[in-house]
Amino acid sequence: MKIVNQHLINLLQHAELNITDFAIHSRTDMNIRNRTFASEYVMSYHKSGKAKLRIGEEIYDVLPGTVIFIPPHLIHDIYKETDEEAIILWWHFTYKVERVLDVLPLFNIPYIYELKQTERFETVFDQFMASKQNTSALPATILHKAKSLELLYFLLDEALGYRDSKEISPAQQSFLGLLCQMIQHPEKSLSLTDMAENMHLNTAYVSSRFKELYGKSPIGMQRRLRIERAKALLISDQEMSVTRIAELLHFKEVTNFTRLFKKYVGMAPLQYRQLNLRSLT
Repeated sequence: MKIVNQHLINLLQHAELNITDFAIHSRTDMNIRNRTFASEYVMSYHKSGKAKLRIGEEIYDVLPGTVIFIPPHLIHDIYKETDEEAIILWWHFTYKVERVLDVLPLFNIPYIYELKQTERFETVFDQFMASKQNTSALPATILHKAKSLELLYFLLDEALGYRDSKEISPAQQSFLGLLCQMIQHPEKSLSLTDMAENMHLNTAYVSSRFKELYGKSPIGMQRRLRIERAKALLISDQEMSVTRIAELLHFKEVTNFTRLFKKYVGMAPLQYRQLNLRSLT
């Protein structure tokens, strides 16, 4: 499992946490039915009060000290059966590598679990909330980001203790290794034939299994990662030409790069650079 863990560590090192909304709510009534979220995760920590969570035919008791973890597209109900006050700390977020790969499905996080370090978590959440009040100051901005990662650490650290410890097969390890290789070196172009030969599998199986595991075909994942890398270079180095960026990402022709960029981004590389530089001024 050491190899698997190292692959997962590599993925986390490239992942970016983006919190879109958060709050502390006090509720005496709650009756949310058939709720889903299109692209975000929701984690809520119930500091006090009781509730019910329904997912499919399963109904869970939500008790004080409980964390609820709701992935995107999951239909669920959350409701209260009494008028007892419930205090809930919650946040909506994404956690992706290069804004392409959602890494959380790799960790088998349960929908509901008990948080043991409740006092520490509550303290960090308060600090996280307070740091948002003065994000115009540089140190407060850094603190806010640090506290958001600390919150995720507490939640994941305890959630992983509940995950299925079943061994990952050698074939799955190979797919995970291939994914890490793409993320660490998006500029390298690998054909599906090369991938299949390296894994001693046929091309059709490699393509279908990779998509089943990670939501995109190997070629689709590779292209998206290269485009995200190109977007970063266009903004970070204003002097670098589009031709040079295409060369760095191993496109044989700049026209091929421009065509693919427009397909995924909706505009030409220079238009993207100009638009984002204006937004930064």
